[in-house]
Amino acid sequence: ADARLTPLGRAAGLVDDERWANFTEKMANVDGEIARLKSTRVKSDTDVVRAVIEASSSHSGTGTPSRQSFTLEELLRRPQVDYALLAAHGQGGGLGRWQAEAAEVRVKYEGFIRRQEGQVAKVASKMNKTIPAGIDYHAITTLRMEAREKLSKMAPVTVGQASRIGGVNPADISSLLVYLEVGMRRQNKEAAKAKSAEAKAAHYAKDQAEREEEGEGATAGNEQAAGALRS
Repeated sequence: ADARLTPLGRAAGLVDDERWANFTEKMANVDGEIARLKSTRVKSDTDVVRAVIEASSSHSGTGTPSRQSFTLEELLRRPQVDYALLAAHGQGGGLGRWQAEAAEVRVKYEGFIRRQEGQVAKVASKMNKTIPAGIDYHAITTLRMEAREKLSKMAPVTVGQASRIGGVNPADISSLLVYLEVGMRRQNKEAAKAKSAEAKAAHYAKDQAEREEEGEGATAGNEQAAGALRS
């Protein structure tokens, strides 16, 4: 929470210079420790690896190292393993409790955090996307019932407006975006089919006109030939 809220407080003028300096120092220490965990490699026959394997074996079902060496980051990411275990075997970075917890959380949830950041960025880039008038939110089955009712009542014009309605969460917005995207693809596909049908009809009409002209020309030629024979 501190890592997330302190920058916001600083931007709002609620965090003074001293507190901000302490915060940035702590975050720099966390970044440095994560870099150390990523780069430090230990062999599978060391005490720390044996302790990690033992701690995580109940979850993974195996007590044998799968490789000859591991990075400390790989060890910390294992279930039932915390930063204190690494420190107890001489592999800690000398961080305080808050910094150690921050480093551990970032390592363990790095994949989840990256996916969430990607999802947030994707949604943020589509906040100005227009919602078609008359959309039936109750037909979007992936929306929660509360979200369907709130969206139907408020009738937002853009996705950004929809995201600011109470009772509509990020998962609902993602579902709405998927629905709009599928609808747009369907419209584009139908438009392409209609355009293709028009092109075929125009080509057929042109072909028929050319055949009729050829037929009229042949008829006129025959009539002229017959007239010449009669004369």
